[in-house]
Amino acid sequence: MLRTSARLALALVAITSTLGVPTATAATAGTITIGSKCLDDADFGTANGTVIQLFTCNGSSAQAWTWNDDGTVRVFGKCLDITGASDATGALVQLYTCVPGVPQQLFKYLPDQTIYSVRSGKCLAVQGGAFVNLARIGLAPCNPGEAAQRWGAATAPPPKYNLTSGAAVQYTRPDDTPAATFVDKDGKFYYQQAHALYGADEERKWSFYTGADFDSSALSSISNVDTTARCNNSPTGLESTWAPAGSGYSQRNYCDLSGVWVDPDTGDWYGLVHNEFTPQPFGDGMHYDSIDTAVSKDQGRTWTITDHAITSPYSTARNDTTQFPAATYYYGDGDQRLFVDYASGYFYAFYASRALNKSGGGAVWLQHVARAPITGKMARSSWKKWYDGAWQTPGVGGAESNIIPAEGLGSGYTATDYKPATAGNVQDQVQQGKLPDNSQLAVMNVAWSAYLGKYIGTPQNNVAQATDTKTPLHFYATDDLATQKWTDIGSVADQPSGAWYRWLLDSGNRTSSTIVGKTFRSYCSFYCSTYSGEYADITITPKSSADLPTAPVTAGTPYQIRSASNQYLIQSGSSVTTSSTSSTQRWKFTPTGDGFFTITNASSGQALSVPAGDAGRAWNAGLTLGGAGTVGQWSIQQVKTSPAPSGPSTPTGSYRLINRHSGLALNLSTQTAQTTPQRTAQDTQLLTFG
Repeated sequence: MLRTSARLALALVAITSTLGVPTATAATAGTITIGSKCLDDADFGTANGTVIQLFTCNGSSAQAWTWNDDGTVRVFGKCLDITGASDATGALVQLYTCVPGVPQQLFKYLPDQTIYSVRSGKCLAVQGGAFVNLARIGLAPCNPGEAAQRWGAATAPPPKYNLTSGAAVQYTRPDDTPAATFVDKDGKFYYQQAHALYGADEERKWSFYTGADFDSSALSSISNVDTTARCNNSPTGLESTWAPAGSGYSQRNYCDLSGVWVDPDTGDWYGLVHNEFTPQPFGDGMHYDSIDTAVSKDQGRTWTITDHAITSPYSTARNDTTQFPAATYYYGDGDQRLFVDYASGYFYAFYASRALNKSGGGAVWLQHVARAPITGKMARSSWKKWYDGAWQTPGVGGAESNIIPAEGLGSGYTATDYKPATAGNVQDQVQQGKLPDNSQLAVMNVAWSAYLGKYIGTPQNNVAQATDTKTPLHFYATDDLATQKWTDIGSVADQPSGAWYRWLLDSGNRTSSTIVGKTFRSYCSFYCSTYSGEYADITITPKSSADLPTAPVTAGTPYQIRSASNQYLIQSGSSVTTSSTSSTQRWKFTPTGDGFFTITNASSGQALSVPAGDAGRAWNAGLTLGGAGTVGQWSIQQVKTSPAPSGPSTPTGSYRLINRHSGLALNLSTQTAQTTPQRTAQDTQLLTFG
């Protein structure tokens, strides 16, 4: 009988070339150990289906494994393989003929010493937990806290990054959303949080804090609004229904603003709204989720929730047993984290869903992502969900893939999705491989690391959520959000937590969560390591300088700075301006060592800067010379064209210079040099250095 993995191989061989599967370049052979035992090929077998087990380490060739660049782990020229290409917990590993690119043969040794199965998103574990001869190895939900999943593999590719953390510092304003930072058109800094408590007499509020930076901020007067009526009369609120009599849910919809963007054309504030609605849809303790868009045309004093943005692929009607005929239901789309990626010209909304038992008592977190062109201003029709490897389904009602770490090997999403008619409760379906386990990327917060030249993300701690045990927080990275292929770059082990709400903040300016440097703050609200709210300074450094990005400029070399509108940046006396003819003036870039640069005039030696305070963050702020600190620091943003539906973004060859103090872009229009809000394809912001 033809085995399942072989049948799949025949179908997948033609696909591997389009996925860019690397060739099998082998490293040095070595042992894979756990509990003083070695991973062993039983009886030196080479037949398909040969048992892989634990055995006393003896230096034999049956224990000499090679980790290959293509993700395979080999002995005797055959591959470690998940039997039957199964995603079930307990599915055993075996030896099998290597077939390029089949996901059940792809594994990654992670920085936390687990061995990750790229296909399933689960990890290899000693079955039964006893480190004895002949013990079998199979899949289990990843948990590096379990000894049965911590392997030694000296010849596996080592981690590329070091992560260190400072001491936990108390944050005294934890709330039911992360803090979303933004700067208004007048240069005023804000961060926004929200909560919507369930009881009739409990508070429901969108809070805004403002000040010179995060540390000096105070509650703004625009916060003092009860959002109960706003939520119940929103598009989602009007479609929702009330909980059964006697419920602790006093409203039909609870909504939290989470994520704000300021429109560079109008100055209006736009945001994404997380809704929790139609409580106890099957008499259980939960609710449905969805995401709407809101706009304020008066700097946050009043808001209108305008339309749906991202909603469930399934029904959100009460007691809909036609849509959900079995033991589970789908809770919908919510808990979003907004990232505004000016480099590609897209909003990205990372959001979560859960599969729930109708009877309560079970849930699994799934992670998804949608995007919309920034020029669409969050309109309903502009959102597309990431599904089956492409941005191809509508935000409202479209199908969505569960994203997991790709680790440079896999697709980055699970082959198995939630299906309403599947029998069994959530726990049974995960056990049987019919439903994905909790995504390692669930409820992920994203920033651009100017130092690493990568997008970095911190998720909700899924192991802590599943086990109710504080565990280390992982960090992930990707080169391009267009492809959603994340890699585990390490964890912070000395501050275990079970955090629900997290966000990042640049330590240099203490106002930006979009671009961060070498050291940045990682914040947490609730179930943190030491306090109910806290932050720690995190530093991520590559072990090799070869893993740092190559800048488009060389330190100390004088460059012309020219815009696509053919204007040159020049110093005229004590001011900075532009000229279409004065191409002789040049500027030198000096790295600060944390991903930013100072830019000095080659003749005068004075640094290109913006004014301090709100004035330097205000739109159309003029430039100054000689400023110190973040007012005189700049990051170089590589501008990318709109990507193909499933391919990577393509660089245009142009760059923006983003001021660290303001987050605004250097703008070279006719006779005027200033900083302005970033806009997609605005040629006065698109720069070359020559």
